[in-house]
Amino acid sequence: MSPDPRPGGRPPKRRGLVVAVAAAVAVVLVAAAALAVREFRQRGEDQVSVGGVPVAGPPSSSPSGSASCDGGANGDLRFDTEMTGTDGEQVPYSVSLPADYYTACKTYPVLYALHGRDQSNATFLPEAERLRAGVEAGALRDVVIVTPDSNKDGRWEGVYDTHFIDDLIPHVESTYRVEPGAAQRLLVGWSMGGHGAFRFGVEHPDDFAAVWSVDGAMSREPSSYLEFLDGVKAEQPQIRLVGGDLNGDRVEQVVNLFAQQGVDFPYQRLPLGHDFKLFVEADQQADWATLRWMDSQLGRQL
Repeated sequence: MSPDPRPGGRPPKRRGLVVAVAAAVAVVLVAAAALAVREFRQRGEDQVSVGGVPVAGPPSSSPSGSASCDGGANGDLRFDTEMTGTDGEQVPYSVSLPADYYTACKTYPVLYALHGRDQSNATFLPEAERLRAGVEAGALRDVVIVTPDSNKDGRWEGVYDTHFIDDLIPHVESTYRVEPGAAQRLLVGWSMGGHGAFRFGVEHPDDFAAVWSVDGAMSREPSSYLEFLDGVKAEQPQIRLVGGDLNGDRVEQVVNLFAQQGVDFPYQRLPLGHDFKLFVEADQQADWATLRWMDSQLGRQL
């Protein structure tokens, strides 16, 4: 055999082998990276920051706007997040998704729950989730629960009205896999949020299928609600109210005022302390009469 005429003999062949191995490793790494990205996307999570603290964000959206579902994805079922309002301000809110959200590939109605004074969207979410007991009992179809924020004492008026009605609701309907439109929206409010729920119900009478105001800390000037009387008479919003030991008198003042104007809102007075849990338990003991009524209103013509 004649000697290799190339300088250095066989090393060039070894260099070729090294290059081939390196290329193969690169292909493997690229494939692994692609798989990791695919798995991350399938988890249906983004990461956002609230006050500089990362929290789980909403599921990724499909091009059509509604959250995608591939039947095998998974992600957080409850989280605190935020969106940017039309005024450029951050709008915090919290979400509780149905247990089968990532696997059922279906849409859900939305139940918005308004917190009371000294609470926030994040602190009220566990309270609002008590209503899922009604879902488990078959009184209410499964829903996406959303708790907006009114900055602890925002009274659900002014900028908090705009952020909720004009900003958050369209954002939820374009971000999550929910049934769009007023006929698929329920509204529950507690204490200060009870005032907010009633106020939204009469101010925006065609924006919700049903409203439940729970021991609402109603306005000290009940006549202020009459500003929306004409719209209430025209649209006939479905609103029910319940009062307890703390705010029952204030609720009755408002109910009686509207009754004098020919508008009767179903109202119940219960001997209960000021605790949202007690009112949910009372409805449970009544075979979920209120939640069954709310469920019956979903899909009605508005």
